Amino acid sequence: MNPLQSYLGDNGILLCNRNPDLPALEDVGCTWQDVTELIDRHELFYSKAFRKRTTYLSPEAYYLLKAAKPQKPLIPPAEHILSLLGNGSIAETAFLKQVCGLSSREYRDGFDFLLQNLYITAMANGAVLNESWSTFRYGTAQAWEALSPPPPQCGDPKARLWELLRPTVPERCFRSLIR
Repeated sequence: MNPLQSYLGDNGILLCNRNPDLPALEDVGCTWQDVTELIDRHELFYSKAFRKRTTYLSPEAYYLLKAAKPQKPLIPPAEHILSLLGNGSIAETAFLKQVCGLSSREYRDGFDFLLQNLYITAMANGAVLNESWSTFRYGTAQAWEALSPPPPQCGDPKARLWELLRPTVPERCFRSLIR
């Protein structure tokens, strides 16, 4: 088992970069290769769900957060980008930027909104930039769900999410996450 998969199975959430509130990839002895392996296998949900920072969620944490957090309505740039990823399409950001017809700022705002609110995720590794970074090919959360492990059965998703995240997430951060 990939060490990141093991960590996420126990804790549900991890950040890419160091943060005073939550552990990051290097804090738990994991590498970029661990991330890309799980993304390619659809066993990690890539988002910006925690304070607009790159956030890795286990499949269980993703499904629980999705059920516990009210879904925000799409803003126009996000709606346009999401429409380009409809019907199971996946694409790198460079391609999406090129075909969407939005200004750089509108694109960034729309794309970040989609990542922050669990509408899209990384579906596959893209171009390798160096040993510790690569691009991703993005798709909709629904496309990821069709390829990922099935959601857990849970009567109270918010309570189960708190139970999963409590060892690593301060309560104030948990409240912010599910808002």
